[in-house]
Amino acid sequence: VALVITAQTIVMATKSEFNYETGKRVQDLLSVYTETPAKILQFLAQYREKHAFPHYLQPPDREKFFKLGDSLLTANPRLFLFYGLENGAFAGVGHSPRFADYREPGESGYRLDDEERMEGMQKHLDSCVDYSGSKVPCVLKPGENYIECIDDDCTSLQKCPDEESQRACWDLPTEEERSYCESKIKWCTLYVTKTVPANYEEGPKRGYIPYTIYCVDTTGIPTQTPGQNSESGQDGLGNCYHEDGVTPVNRYVS
Repeated sequence: VALVITAQTIVMATKSEFNYETGKRVQDLLSVYTETPAKILQFLAQYREKHAFPHYLQPPDREKFFKLGDSLLTANPRLFLFYGLENGAFAGVGHSPRFADYREPGESGYRLDDEERMEGMQKHLDSCVDYSGSKVPCVLKPGENYIECIDDDCTSLQKCPDEESQRACWDLPTEEERSYCESKIKWCTLYVTKTVPANYEEGPKRGYIPYTIYCVDTTGIPTQTPGQNSESGQDGLGNCYHEDGVTPVNRYVS
């Protein structure tokens, strides 16, 4: 799933001031402006088809996406680019203000009492911080939702709900059309949505995979080095702080 969000203010003349030429210019500008996000999304789709993210946006692909997104948005600084995959990976890039965010692949809602699964999830459980940078466990709160796979290994699949995946390819008249139709089908993990009970005694505590927002340097790569944060995008470099705006960021998560 790819998403481009615009943040553009358009000022139009009042009715008494409106004329055809002004309207035509506004229409042309809007056409150009709305075409840009579509072109960026098309480029990303083609880029992925060439196996540009061989690790499916796992950490080895993270900086590659950030550099690409930052380059695309340098020419379109009022756009925000977000990109997600079926495995739960999610990455985003902004230019004004400048930022990068990322969520590793995987499913939240893992049980803290599942010792076997916690071997791979412990780093996620220990990677959250509060607004001032103090460590807090990444544990779902009562009332929060999570998804749970139908089978333990999350291997059961179903056709995704998008239009292309739900088409009845077998009804098409030619083999060529059927083959092309089937090549567009996407498969999603079979899961159910559940809610953490209000009383933890009704079930085990569950952890989640956090969504992290990074300070970035002038190339779009995450940094916490003093004097290298390019958050403003234009107004020079600064330092990277936690949400309190005072505590410097000084942490490492693989």
